[in-house]
Amino acid sequence: MGWLFKTPSDDATESTLRAIHVANTLDNAYERTWGWVKAILMSAISVLVISALEYHGEYSLWENTVDWARLKVMGWFE
Repeated sequence: MGWLFKTPSDDATESTLRAIHVANTLDNAYERTWGWVKAILMSAISVLVISALEYHGEYSLWENTVDWARLKVMGWFE
């Protein structure tokens, strides 16, 4: 007899539930890990793409963003 079900015929049910729990735990760990890997990878690709665009073009995302924020803050205090 198992710890969850108290009759000997329910051992198969308990084993099935235990197997489902283990599979679910493994699946959750896999999904979390894969999610973090995708987030870090896409962040690195985004940084490289933006850097390449700024290096090869005349547009600077950093300068335009800082200028916009500076003008916005100055507009609040005028």
